Amino acid sequence: MPHKCNSSSPSIALLALCALLTFSLACNRGAPPPSAEHAQGGTKRYSLKGKVISVNKQAGNATIYNDPIAGFMDPMAMPYTIKPAATLDDLQPGDTITADVVVEPDKYWLENVKVTAHSQAPAGKPAPAGEKQEK
Repeated sequence: MPHKCNSSSPSIALLALCALLTFSLACNRGAPPPSAEHAQGGTKRYSLKGKVISVNKQAGNATIYNDPIAGFMDPMAMPYTIKPAATLDDLQPGDTITADVVVEPDKYWLENVKVTAHSQAPAGKPAPAGEKQEK
């Protein structure tokens, strides 16, 4: 007996092939590669120049009035966490500093803080250790 060709068999096969290709293409278009995701949502760094307004060693931060930061913010005064916290010992109100602002999606802080000009100690303030005071 001769074999009859079922006309629906090629249609089902073609439909299954199309569905498989569509699914494959859709999966490949999903999330960006990890390196692109890291670049979009990762850590950013900016150079800061500013003046120390106040230092709060207990909170581990200093309020800094920063010059404009290209691509990030206008001049303003705001508190910055300082890392490492021991750097706060070198800062006093009136000091001019440079630093790196490190920005992550949910936090920011300063690193590599360097004093470029120390403030003038107000009259009546004790001289730093190692300096003699006249009486």
